[in-house]
Amino acid sequence: MKRMIAWLMALMLLSALVPALAEESAATWAPLPLGGAAPYTYVEGALSEDGMSYDDGSLKVRIEKAVVDEVQVYYVYVTIMDKSQLRTATAGKPMSKTVAPVHAMAAQNNAVLAFNGDFYNYRDVGVVYRSGERIRNNIRQGMDMLIVDENGDLQIIESPTKTKVENFLKEHTIVEAFSFGPALIKNGERLQFKYAEKNSCGYPTPDERLIICQLPDDGTTKEFLFMACDDPGLSVRRMTDLAQEKGALQAYNLDGGHSTSVYLCGTRINKIPKDREVGDIIYFATLVPSVTE
Repeated sequence: MKRMIAWLMALMLLSALVPALAEESAATWAPLPLGGAAPYTYVEGALSEDGMSYDDGSLKVRIEKAVVDEVQVYYVYVTIMDKSQLRTATAGKPMSKTVAPVHAMAAQNNAVLAFNGDFYNYRDVGVVYRSGERIRNNIRQGMDMLIVDENGDLQIIESPTKTKVENFLKEHTIVEAFSFGPALIKNGERLQFKYAEKNSCGYPTPDERLIICQLPDDGTTKEFLFMACDDPGLSVRRMTDLAQEKGALQAYNLDGGHSTSVYLCGTRINKIPKDREVGDIIYFATLVPSVTE
């Protein structure tokens, strides 16, 4: 009996200690440097057996699949502990026209989870920031801006003008800025606009799509949702319906078509006919130092 009591007390002590140790470990994770490749690769063993989820304590990914209107849709939920885990990378020097496959850029930058971005160097218009550096400031009113601000939150500027951008910069810092669109949901409200007035990327027609969303969070983590769909695809309007159903606070249309790419730990999740080379990626990295570090 005494041994049993001692064993139960030890078990209770261990149960109380594990969360404390995990909390202490999380507290020691340092934010990642803003520029350059992420310093750590994905954690071995954090990827599920089916390859559809990942959890290393600092980064959680969960992928759900559903068939919508006879089209395969992927819901990629992402939870990060620190804003520095949401990152971007370009195929070459930021001002160059260099392109590369998403999987190659993901590997070069130690991405756990990677998506294509807005293919910023396919065109010469729009406001573009990468890792805090402004690399283009050619405002085009019809191209809604998606911004990652100093807090790691998504912000949207509809039909940007010089005045709108300047006013935003009075209160915020731009870490990342994308010019593609259109913006779909802003501060929880579905946006209404005239199709002909926006860079719509075939807004009413079916195609492969990639939508980035921010979800409500608990204040200690940040929650994102990426939605992608396979060929023959869905309209941006239909993808907005899905973002609304998921409770998106912000939602924005990124480059789609054959650019649409979702990679988790080096494996493609979605299906496209050809792995198109693009100019940039959005990716998420771990805070957990590699074993070899």
